[in-house]
Order: sequence, then C-alpha cells, then structure tokens
Amino acid sequence: MPNSYWLKVHRSLTGEVVLAACDIELLGVKLRVNDGYEVCVSADFYMGRMVDWHDVKSAITEATIINLLGNDIVDKAVSEGLVMEEACIKVGGVKHVQLFR
Repeated sequence: MPNSYWLKVHRSLTGEVVLAACDIELLGVKLRVNDGYEVCVSADFYMGRMVDWHDVKSAITEATIINLLGNDIVDKAVSEGLVMEEACIKVGGVKHVQLFR
C-alpha cells in the first residue's frame, strides 16, 4: 500500500486525544540518536491501523496531542499547512514533530 502510515489514537484519563502516526516502514526500527542512545519506534505506541494520508489528516483534526514520525508523513503535514517546518526536529535522521493544542 503506497503512502501508507501506521496510526493509533490513545485517549488519556484527563481527556487528551493523542494521535501517534508514522511512516509504515519505521515500525520496529531503532533510530540512533547518538553514541549509546537509540529510540525504538514502538508498535505499542504507533501500530493501530494502516491508513492513507486522508485518514491521518482527518485524525489530526480530532487530536489534542499530535505525534508524527517519518520523512513522508511530516513532509505531507508541512505541505498542507498543518505543521510548520520550524516545529520539526530529526531523530536519528528521521523527521519528527509533536504538537499540543
């Protein structure tokens, strides 16, 4: 499925709606941040259902906290004006953005 993403919605006890979405190929990957420090792209956090960009965009409008990981998904969010490029960082060479509303 081209341009597919993993998307999972978490609901906190305080009412927050946390959207976690990543490029599909990143699930389970360990991103090397620096010597001795890696971040694992966790299935527990990201793996809900496989979706296309339209579904991610729709979920973004419902979320109070947005967590996007991956060059493709972050680039799409930036190109559609949902995220400012300046808000993005790189984790192990991969684009990441976290937004709070």
